[in-house]
Amino acid sequence: MPAPLKDIIEWDVLNWAEALKVWQPVINTLPRDSKILAIGERNGGLSLWLALQGFRVICTDRTGPTEEAIKMHQKYGVQELIEYRSFNIFNSDIPENTIDLVIMKSVLGGLKSNYQDKSSRNNDARKLAIQNIYKLLKAGGLLLTADNMQGSVPIQWLRNRYNKQASWHYFSLAEMNALMASFSSSSTHAFGILPTSFSNQPLNALSHFANKYLLQWLPATNKYIGITVARK
Repeated sequence: MPAPLKDIIEWDVLNWAEALKVWQPVINTLPRDSKILAIGERNGGLSLWLALQGFRVICTDRTGPTEEAIKMHQKYGVQELIEYRSFNIFNSDIPENTIDLVIMKSVLGGLKSNYQDKSSRNNDARKLAIQNIYKLLKAGGLLLTADNMQGSVPIQWLRNRYNKQASWHYFSLAEMNALMASFSSSSTHAFGILPTSFSNQPLNALSHFANKYLLQWLPATNKYIGITVARK
């Protein structure tokens, strides 16, 4: 059965679902026996998306995916395609050069090398995480990641008002490009000026329409979602 985007994306659904559109042509090139690692899955949305397409997925979070993830996968009948485990991106127990695809959404900006120390949410931690992902990938392996970018001045103002900046890192395009420098190729597609996280669904649809068809001409630096495809 097809899954509603809400089960895959969870929040700000219409905007973040643009990542699936960017990634789908890449996914279509992979054999179904590819070894896929989904990082930071918590409620298992991206694992669901891939399993529904017939892929086997290692569904991970720092302390393991939630019970809700398992129940949701059972609801769609894909639990046999999914392996659940905890995963430490800074100290992986997965052998190097064994993964065909790593996928994650809204993970990099929250990483701390020491989860008891908020000061360890820094560029060194992010660089180490990407280095470790790179080591896990086979030659030609792929990283698909969607991340929170700095976005427009109004978006930044809203984050400051609700103190979001203190608990997350929001990337510039230059930072993202620098993080991916070790890959043989990488590209980041920026999307989203207006959020689609209102309680009013018609308003969400209107915001998404404006982002896609009216505001696409604005510079990438004004957009708050970065959708990256990188190849080792």
